[in-house]
Amino acid sequence: MLGGTGEQGRGLARRFALAGHQVVLGSRSAERALAAAEGLPGTVSGAANADAAAAADVVVCAVPWEGHKELLLELAPVLAGKVVVDCVNPLGFDKQGAFALAVEEGSAAEQAALVLPESRVVAAFHHVSAVLLLDETVASMDTDVLVLGDDREATDLVQALVGRITGMRGIYAGRLRNAHQVEALTANLISVNRRYKAHAGVRITDV
Repeated sequence: MLGGTGEQGRGLARRFALAGHQVVLGSRSAERALAAAEGLPGTVSGAANADAAAAADVVVCAVPWEGHKELLLELAPVLAGKVVVDCVNPLGFDKQGAFALAVEEGSAAEQAALVLPESRVVAAFHHVSAVLLLDETVASMDTDVLVLGDDREATDLVQALVGRITGMRGIYAGRLRNAHQVEALTANLISVNRRYKAHAGVRITDV
């Protein structure tokens, strides 16, 4: 779990651990990662980003957008051959609220695919509330997760992983070229949540 010390990373780690998976939180500081793992289920540990990536079969990238490209370039050799799940949302904030940022490569997921040519990049988990993921009183997440990618085996794997979290359902939503609007939708959900004091997610009907 790259960027595992943030709320999104810790929240996903908690839910995957509850589903029976071993999870390694990654950080630039191994000490910070170990501290972030405290209080999470016992199958969650911490390590430096490179060690966390090396130990994992599937790597989730939940780093802040500002450090996204730099970290993936640094870890590209370690991530070769692995499924990399990118859940980064390139967003800006001003007095009017959240808004989607323009990304040269098209989206964060497409940027990841370009800097990780030997990895199998999948986009997912963009619209999942970190607050609910970490809330011990919330037994079921009750949300759909849009999964995008160009590798059918990899997207099937990620959909299956999504389904391991109680209440979640993975829905295939197209190729990586369609990731921009999925990432950008997060800005709309932030507006919904602020207006209605909620933790809204996404639900796909008739599927």
